[in-house]
Amino acid sequence: MTTRLLGAALGTTLLASFAGAQVYDTVCFESFDYPAGSLQGQGGGTGWANTWWSNGGTPQSADVLVPGLDAIGGCARDVLENVGSYRVPDSGAWPAITENLQFGADGAEIWIDFLAVRAPLGDDEYGGVSLNLQFVGEKLFLGSPFQTYEWGYQVPGGASGTVAGSSVDVPTHLVYRIQFQPGDEQLSLWVNPASDHPTTTPDLTAPVPDMRWNEFRLQSGVFTSVHGYDFDALRVTTPRLEPGFAFCFGDGAGTACPCGNNNDGSNGAAGCANGVNPGGGAMTAAGDASVSADTVVFTATGVQPNQPGLFFRADNAVNSGLGNAFGDGLRCAGGNVIRLGTVFADGSGTAVSTSSAGAGLSAGDVKRYQYWYRNPAGTPCGAAFNLTNGYEITWGM
Repeated sequence: MTTRLLGAALGTTLLASFAGAQVYDTVCFESFDYPAGSLQGQGGGTGWANTWWSNGGTPQSADVLVPGLDAIGGCARDVLENVGSYRVPDSGAWPAITENLQFGADGAEIWIDFLAVRAPLGDDEYGGVSLNLQFVGEKLFLGSPFQTYEWGYQVPGGASGTVAGSSVDVPTHLVYRIQFQPGDEQLSLWVNPASDHPTTTPDLTAPVPDMRWNEFRLQSGVFTSVHGYDFDALRVTTPRLEPGFAFCFGDGAGTACPCGNNNDGSNGAAGCANGVNPGGGAMTAAGDASVSADTVVFTATGVQPNQPGLFFRADNAVNSGLGNAFGDGLRCAGGNVIRLGTVFADGSGTAVSTSSAGAGLSAGDVKRYQYWYRNPAGTPCGAAFNLTNGYEITWGM
């Protein structure tokens, strides 16, 4: 559980440090790390469109308890039976996994995970997190269905299932994956997996009816003596869209870096080592490489903080994609160069592109991209500049 709790505390996914591993983007995250008291109106976390609110104008239907289930800050406890606390993730930034601003476009893969437990000495008959279509109703319930006391799922008015041997009275990390497809969706559940995005066999799989959703609800109820379920570290993630592939690495496997400054692999697939990072500068991309709906964004990491760099586009993969020595690094992209803008790296050595990567292109065009950055501090070969790896994209309609 330690790995999960660290990820929850940061509100991030655990990103792989080697080339080829799947990277996940966080759509929204709620840590419930507020002062003890009402959850109503709280607006922390990341990736949300509104604050927490209660049904029917109820003053509050959930409280913040401290400490939380992840040992950092607080958690939410449902305190009014069958009422619910609601919040809407911001769907506007996720066109590839939404349809009409509702999550669940066919082809999308969405992961939802959270920590949950029934309140101490509680006897609620159900409790969990609902995926709602706002002002329409519940589409899928994730948690403990009515009178099962185990973790699973419930389709409103339809099928349900639980993981045998699981218990609502033990703090549990629940990881759900929904694969949206034409017709029924495919639901998978892991109970206390070893990682946030497990590749092991799920503890439960089931088809669920075609659905779209845009709102969370925390809810529990039907009790005799003690009411409440606790929730913490609620997060939605999705596999990062890879619009192309990286090439031309400063790892010594292809063209040697100019002064033997091959990277040490610590920053994954990257360019040659620079004066501040032996792993070199790495450039990745995410988004939709469609000329009609370009959302491609490049991110360079491991470069010198607070220094400028140029994102650029070119026609060719230099030296058959192996690159040629240039400054302290390798020139990977060349021919008919188009400048995509100068961007200063932030204090962590990360720069994010701000210009359209596909402007003026047509479907079928193949382009290569790279980030060329200043590196005066500790410049390994004396040139005071370096480059990331290259990145190739074939543009679609």
